[in-house]
Amino acid sequence: MKFHLSWAACGLLLVLSLAACGGADTLVLPEASEVTAVRVTVGEAVTLHRDPAWIQSFLTEAAGAAPTGRESVQDAPDRPGAVRVELGTGDPPGWSVLYVYQTEDGCCLEQPYEGIWQGDDALWTQLAADTPPEGRNAS
Repeated sequence: MKFHLSWAACGLLLVLSLAACGGADTLVLPEASEVTAVRVTVGEAVTLHRDPAWIQSFLTEAAGAAPTGRESVQDAPDRPGAVRVELGTGDPPGWSVLYVYQTEDGCCLEQPYEGIWQGDDALWTQLAADTPPEGRNAS
């Protein structure tokens, strides 16, 4: 009996280890049909998007981001000009957080404690379109 329990424990540990390794490869985003609002915060300025077309466009761009292999180890990135994007699902919405910022390599998306992904500059352009000038990163 102990022999079977030890094999079961080893198998469970292996499955959990593999699941933990694969989590940082994929940006965790809700389905567009589940998102009821997207709140974009830059400094003190807040923009709330409820237009399904805008939400779909944003999520499509974000989903195309490639993993960088870098870790996110804090609640918010220490980057000037980082835009806080909150994805609201349900009614009333429950919010999940994502940060978008520019680096010398282009546009990055960071999910706190999940990872950092390299996105397309079109994503930054979409966010910057309605962001006040002080929230835009000129680099």
